Amino acid sequence: MKVTDIRIQVFKSPKTNLKALSTVILDDSLVLKDLRIFSNEKGDFVGMPSVKGPNGDWHEVVTLINTELKNQINSYVLRAYHDELLRIKIED
Repeated sequence: MKVTDIRIQVFKSPKTNLKALSTVILDDSLVLKDLRIFSNEKGDFVGMPSVKGPNGDWHEVVTLINTELKNQINSYVLRAYHDELLRIKIED
């Protein structure tokens, strides 16, 4: 599977480590929504879509077993996120 499109929604004034959401399309056939882009002291990282369980724990809705695909998605999402940040900065 290959990433064929990525959409980024950057939060203008984030109040938490969550900085943006992403939608990833694979092979023009499968849509992964709500990948989360977080930022912490170690840098930016991508979290898979997840839901909060009744006990307050978070559980991934999508788990990528193929390491190569996971790394590709993470790399593309972070690149698209940083490109979007630059585009927003240029427009301001």
